[in-house]
Amino acid sequence: MKWSPQGWEQKLERLINQCEDEVISELEEVIMARLRKAAETVIEGFFEPQVKSGFSEIEPREVFEEDKEDLRCIPSNVKNTNQGDEVRDFSKAGYAPLANEEVLYAFGIIQVNREGVVDLPGMEDRPCRIVENGNLGMLVCPVLRKEYNEESLHLYMEDMAWVESHARRHEETLLKTMEGRSVIPLPFCTIFTDEENIKRQLTQNAGEIQADLQRLGNHNEMHVKLFVDRKRLLEKLHQELPYSGGQSGGGYFQKRQWEKKIEEEMERVMNDYGESLYQDLNNISAEVILLDKAGVVAPEGQQVVFSVQYLMAKEIREELDKKLKEFDETADSFGFILDVSGPWPPYHFSQLIKEETMGG
Repeated sequence: MKWSPQGWEQKLERLINQCEDEVISELEEVIMARLRKAAETVIEGFFEPQVKSGFSEIEPREVFEEDKEDLRCIPSNVKNTNQGDEVRDFSKAGYAPLANEEVLYAFGIIQVNREGVVDLPGMEDRPCRIVENGNLGMLVCPVLRKEYNEESLHLYMEDMAWVESHARRHEETLLKTMEGRSVIPLPFCTIFTDEENIKRQLTQNAGEIQADLQRLGNHNEMHVKLFVDRKRLLEKLHQELPYSGGQSGGGYFQKRQWEKKIEEEMERVMNDYGESLYQDLNNISAEVILLDKAGVVAPEGQQVVFSVQYLMAKEIREELDKKLKEFDETADSFGFILDVSGPWPPYHFSQLIKEETMGG
């Protein structure tokens, strides 16, 4: 059979182009699916009705960092809930918000400070204000109802650029507020329809709010994860405990025993170093939430030793940095890797939020 080199090259080029188009198309589908999944994780259960009403439920489990490292500020597994139709009544049949109709985006609950002045940009650069009720208040900014209803927010959550920019603004506003006040932070995209509803909730939960504000005052949340590169740790232990037995005959069993000893030593080193750092940080923290390692995504080739959320007073930040630096210098040669983020608003330490005592 005769064939033309030129014709064969043309057919091969067409085949390659077809394959390339198919691969690109499939990659685009995978990427978009991954982004949608990541965005949905942020608001998992966000609009689901709850038996017990509350502002939110923040479970002590961190998600989402595998997809968007910069969005650690978003509380994990956020669930905002309604009480009747008072917070989000956008889903009423036939309801269409007016073009200029506004609702209130809530950042957090604060102690009213008569000497302080709120001059902060909120969402969409709209000015923040405090809805006061006695000596308690909620930091809010007005936003257009048509942009912050259920349908619109579900669509926006598929846009990672929107999520990132708005989550950053949410975080920046809270941190700026915390410079002069104690704050109970509310989850990303907590919406109220009117001031009266906010005042009613502040009244109904005044005792719990006051207790939380006093406990969280002058404190931030820090996230500390400890990983180990198993390959580096194994190499280190091979250097310290080299195999000295034979290579044949009975040496096979000797080597198996040595390998078992190395495995046991790896577990011991991981437990000892992890426990030492964990307890050191516990001693300087006000409260601790130890996360389930199964829910933490480790980089390829690394293993999770622990993942912890700490509530820490601002004045011990220097001591925290010192302890982390000392551990890093000691443990780096064994393949230990620290992943520290913060300071964040104390999302996971508000008893009010965790217990869902507030009806929205």
